[in-house]
Amino acid sequence: MKQLTAPKPLRLPSDAAGLKFRIMESDVLQAQVLAFGGSPQKMAFSEVYQALQTGTVDAQENSWSNIYSSKLYEVQPYAMETNHGYIGYFVAVNRDFWESLPADIRAGLEEILAEVTVWGNARSADINREDRQRVADSGNTQIIELTDEELAAWRAVMRPVWDQFRDAIGADLIEAAERSASPER
Repeated sequence: MKQLTAPKPLRLPSDAAGLKFRIMESDVLQAQVLAFGGSPQKMAFSEVYQALQTGTVDAQENSWSNIYSSKLYEVQPYAMETNHGYIGYFVAVNRDFWESLPADIRAGLEEILAEVTVWGNARSADINREDRQRVADSGNTQIIELTDEELAAWRAVMRPVWDQFRDAIGADLIEAAERSASPER
């Protein structure tokens, strides 16, 4: 999951207004930053540390593992635990190649992929939990846990973005994300 880091606490969307946010190349992320009044700056991940250090950008979003491994916590005094975005990975294969494999081979590969996915997701969660603690232990960055009410304010500002991209992303995926973000879950 992704978190926000910034030079000041961002408890409500209005707190982020006017800040320059580094984002990866994504129309969805651009629309999100614009929705809360920020200025989206598309740039390569390799440039983020220096951009934060020099003030080219003010804030960014990333997983705990990326915040820790790239030392972004050294140049960002606040990290908001928002879990606002998911970073996932997938295996892609050419359809013709896949369909050319014997059914038993495809079934075996699907079984292995399902098993490895469970392991990989669990390992990723462990790494992010450990790196969150490392960021906290560094003493450089204060981690702010948002209340349910504060998270609800962020969701309300994002709702038009969800609606804007619903057809492109898929209503089923948007609805699954909404359910997982709900405090009642």
